[in-house]
Amino acid sequence: MKRLSFSLFLLPFLLLAFVYSLFFPGYFSILPSLAARCSNSVAATPANATGPAVDLRVLLGVVTRAEMYELRALLRLALAREEDAVLVSLEIIAHGDVVVLNCTENMDDGKTHSYFSSLPALFADAPYDYVGKIDDDSYYRLASLADTLRDKPRRDLYHGFPAPCHADPRSQFMSGMGYIVSWDVAAWVAATEALRGDVKGPEDEVFGRWLRRGGKGSNRYGEETRMYDYLDGGMREGVNCFRHALVADTVVVHKLKDRLKWARTLKFFNATQGLKPSKLYHVDL
Repeated sequence: MKRLSFSLFLLPFLLLAFVYSLFFPGYFSILPSLAARCSNSVAATPANATGPAVDLRVLLGVVTRAEMYELRALLRLALAREEDAVLVSLEIIAHGDVVVLNCTENMDDGKTHSYFSSLPALFADAPYDYVGKIDDDSYYRLASLADTLRDKPRRDLYHGFPAPCHADPRSQFMSGMGYIVSWDVAAWVAATEALRGDVKGPEDEVFGRWLRRGGKGSNRYGEETRMYDYLDGGMREGVNCFRHALVADTVVVHKLKDRLKWARTLKFFNATQGLKPSKLYHVDL
């Protein structure tokens, strides 16, 4: 069986890096990271074309802010302060896998376009099968995602959680918690000049609008029950079409806004199962 190679566009910090190393030992290669503060410099290493053959390559970009160190556990997208620039510079020196986009930090004013449109040129020598954008409070179960995508079309694909719930599919878009498109769609975004002037508004809605108007993303796959917002008994919110308790058959858990939610989610999915007994520590999991 061919090995699977995965690339996270934003590397986790030590906690998730440690967890993934336990959970997916030797199974995923973590490559390009993304940080988006205005700069003309790019430090990146394209996907390595050598090594074991793979049957699926996915690039995931995590949208986050530089100051949210404890919450995100995933690399910065917006670098606004002097100390952030220093830390990211050190990370570039250490890993050589950070891409700094030439854009101003913003929420609904073109950052997503800057991200998607930069990828085809950056990785032209070794394009991915799919590319995704995910929030920094989303936990993607990579093996489940790979199983989901492996038999899907590698062209004109649009995958995620359809929003709003129960709306006309012709007007839905994939929720910003995380959505994935095939590489040709990202190439179309980069090549379509008209999209540069159509970036105002919630980024997930805008992205869906681009695809509808351009006739793209015809192979659409929704994960209505496998992608959802976090919910536990201590929360005031109730179950709805996009929020429910953790279940085994999951691709993405969203709204992990604090360390307790992350810890409970990672424990539920046995992320620490690779922890070996040792007289050096006792961890009650």
